[in-house]
Amino acid sequence: MKKAKKVILKIVGWTLVAALVFIAGMSIYDLIKTKDARNTLDERGYRNLVSVGDYSLNVYRAGNEDGEHTFVTLSGWSDGEMYIGWRPLTSAFEDENEFIFIDRPGYGLSDDVRGDVSIADIVEDYRTALHDSGEEGPYILLAHSLGSLYSAYWESTYPDEIEAVIIMDGTTPFGEELLATEFDFSMWERISISASLNWMQFAAKTGLARLGPSGYENVFYRLNEEDQDLAITMINRTIGSHYARSEMDGLYTGELQTFTWNNIVTNDIPKIYIAASYFGEYAADYDDELIPYAERLGNTEIVDLPGDHVIFLDRTEDCIEIIDEFLNGLG
Repeated sequence: MKKAKKVILKIVGWTLVAALVFIAGMSIYDLIKTKDARNTLDERGYRNLVSVGDYSLNVYRAGNEDGEHTFVTLSGWSDGEMYIGWRPLTSAFEDENEFIFIDRPGYGLSDDVRGDVSIADIVEDYRTALHDSGEEGPYILLAHSLGSLYSAYWESTYPDEIEAVIIMDGTTPFGEELLATEFDFSMWERISISASLNWMQFAAKTGLARLGPSGYENVFYRLNEEDQDLAITMINRTIGSHYARSEMDGLYTGELQTFTWNNIVTNDIPKIYIAASYFGEYAADYDDELIPYAERLGNTEIVDLPGDHVIFLDRTEDCIEIIDEFLNGLG
């Protein structure tokens, strides 16, 4: 019996050692891949760090700096590769407009943060980075998913800086009443959510996320193989960051949504919301969350375009047509 226990303990011990060696190897491999990706992005001119105080944000310009409009892109969660992955959409407008891609802290090529940083803080950082880059606006905010919370706060707080807002399947904010009903998680549900987020961040930091599908295969097919690899590397780097994790914590508690809702100031700035995922099982959210959000923003047109949440890659040509029509209507 004792001999059997020793054998079992030995097997367990060697298994743990093998697992640790494997994780260490994957971490080293991921560090090398990330360094190579950064070097490639440097060579292409994508890295342009602008200090906003205690850290720097990456600011990349594309298109016509003397163009008709200046777009500022606000990414969805974990999307640290906008300057690559968004280009099938933005390239259709770059001859006549300028696009400024700004990574939030921990995103893409930007520095990460360690302390608590709010939506209000990030908007101030966006504004500082733009001002110090010689950009004064007015801007058209082009926001996807979580980026719409930042755009809502920005255009509510500084309406004179914003010419228009384009939201692509944005995260919808809501008030305290919906928070109390929709986010009443049990203790075990909260533990499960926290464990899932911890694993996601650990897998991204150690390179283990590279072993499975990225989840972006259905939309990144428009990019060549090198750009796909660069994009996924920047996404993994972002998911492993402190700030991206804090954003996800804020989403699961509803803190980011209620903060945004409470700070929205209804105005007449032209806005368009491309609704992609509010159909089928999410049809109820369309009436309960999306329409109240649009009404609270003011002067917001909702355009239904069912498809993948990353709608600008899923139905790129349709998005181009919708945005082009919107721009023509600005006068």
